[in-house]
Amino acid sequence: MPAEPFDILKRHLDGSFIWLEAASSLEAAKTRLWELHTKTPGDYFVFDQGSQQIVANSKGVTRNEA
Repeated sequence: MPAEPFDILKRHLDGSFIWLEAASSLEAAKTRLWELHTKTPGDYFVFDQGSQQIVANSKGVTRNEA
């Protein structure tokens, strides 16, 4: 398993995803989603490399969760 199994992505205007960075835990990834969304609003996602699924998005993450 990769050292940082969670990828943080942003949805581009054309609907594609842009890889931004990786995180070692879901909690760290959610915190980063909140930080990114607060600084530059947009659609951000956490992709779990293990399950191959999106497991969080910036619309569903609140400051309390981050």
